[in-house]
Amino acid sequence: MKTNFTTPRSFFLILALQLLAVNSLSAQTSPQALLDHIEDSGREQAGIDQRPHTYIEIDQLAFYENIQLLRTQLLGDDTQMMVVIKSDAYGHGLEMLANIAEMAGANYFGVTENHSLATMRSMHLNTPIVRLRLASNDELLQTHSNRDVYGDVEEMVGNLQMAQLLSELGVQQGRNIKIHLNLNTGGMSRNGFDLNVPAIREQLLSLLKLENIQIAGIMTHFPNADAEDITDTRTALTRFLEAADWIIENGDFERRDILLHVANTSTTLRLPEAHLDMVRIGSLVFGEKLEKEAPQALQQLMSVYSRIGQVVFYPKGSAVGYGSNYILQRDSYLANIPIGKVNGIPADLVEVLIGGNRYPTVGNMSMNTTMVDVTDGWEGINSGDEVVVFGRQAQDEIRVEEHWRSTISDIHTFIGQLNHRARFAKAL
Repeated sequence: MKTNFTTPRSFFLILALQLLAVNSLSAQTSPQALLDHIEDSGREQAGIDQRPHTYIEIDQLAFYENIQLLRTQLLGDDTQMMVVIKSDAYGHGLEMLANIAEMAGANYFGVTENHSLATMRSMHLNTPIVRLRLASNDELLQTHSNRDVYGDVEEMVGNLQMAQLLSELGVQQGRNIKIHLNLNTGGMSRNGFDLNVPAIREQLLSLLKLENIQIAGIMTHFPNADAEDITDTRTALTRFLEAADWIIENGDFERRDILLHVANTSTTLRLPEAHLDMVRIGSLVFGEKLEKEAPQALQQLMSVYSRIGQVVFYPKGSAVGYGSNYILQRDSYLANIPIGKVNGIPADLVEVLIGGNRYPTVGNMSMNTTMVDVTDGWEGINSGDEVVVFGRQAQDEIRVEEHWRSTISDIHTFIGQLNHRARFAKAL
């Protein structure tokens, strides 16, 4: 629906000055090293005039501020934060954001793939890394036999065989390899030891005696922390703490030497008693407010822009798009936008922003084209005008959650499919 702005021009001038003051204050309160890093990133990429018509912009400063906000609002002084930047930082760009997270005070990074480890090694990061997936034997051999390429990574371990291989590698290299024991007390049945099985307990006792591995943490994952009733998650937390105590006692460990961490994003927001020594936050640091408990001040990092190709008139009764499923109910002006399925844009996109107003999409999306009904404002709309698919324009913002609030996986599928060759850092 289009919103008309009839406010006097002076109001817009005052508003612009206020927004400029807010932006200036944000920049003034940010560390200079952070600002210099963002400016350096901007110099290495094409300016707005040189970018393709459809492109993605990532707000690095917002990423920094989100991490700081979550640490301040959600965590106690003794709770560490793992910033999960697996899958190319949830599709936002690992190389664009890892340094920012380190500057923001991330205590750990969570990744999954060897190629991410290699990228982070080349960035000379100092923050320790945990792989949040059971790696294959080939991945383990590749990673821990080539530390100059992959650096040091602390491995999640979920069976005895994996620990034995890491122990052998540690003995061969004369060093300790850090591991995090994953327990199935959360009921995920994906990566963890199931201590309800007596033979698994015996295997764990054998693992505790292996040479050249160091147990740095004990962890689990709660699959239903986003459910309306989290009673089962509270029960699972109790089981985890009992199991962790059993391991610490049988391994003769000092409790202070072991990181206990169970809380993903949903658990962090909804179950403060599960924060323990460290939380593992992913989607939230990228500004995805998928839970009602998410701080409202979180900023969406990713904006998706395009530009109008042409505005074309079509009479009432015309069919629009493949399948001819959409019929115009009035004489209409349609804007041809050069975005589509090839860009990873969701086929059920509802509306876009043009000139600060929302306009509906019409007809089935094509591979490279989306049609937008601009009949209510066509006189002020021209070829080349900016189109915001997701992000802010004037006083409105379209957020990805507006389309997929019910399922986190759909958001991450969308973000992961966006064209990374057209991804740029937002200028300060």
